Amino acid sequence: MAGVTRAHPAVANLIGEHRMAGKEITMLAIDFNVDADGSAVAMAAALDTIQRYGNILLAGAVYGTGQQIDVILEGDLSGSDFKSADTTVEGTVAAAMAEDLLNLGTIDGVNFATGTPAVTVKSTLQFA
Repeated sequence: MAGVTRAHPAVANLIGEHRMAGKEITMLAIDFNVDADGSAVAMAAALDTIQRYGNILLAGAVYGTGQQIDVILEGDLSGSDFKSADTTVEGTVAAAMAEDLLNLGTIDGVNFATGTPAVTVKSTLQFA
């Protein structure tokens, strides 16, 4: 008879790191620096741009007057070999993604080019 295969690690104490996704993930805090949530079309374009770098496993609610969102992407996005869609920026995923968000321009009245998007790779779920 086949043995039991566990998908998750054994229950540990509640303080400390737990990896329950079963795969590498990257957590990002994204600041569009413009009020983007007033338009579903603009938010869809922004999320499509973010998803260029990995599947979005989780996207939090937009906060900070519609300017910020936290996402968890599938994959280990550490490293410095990422290129923006227009290939003008090569470096970290944060730098390349910020350039791509800036290059969205105006979508449904939301001008991403007027702000300075910032992307921060987070190492914990402690965003606040």
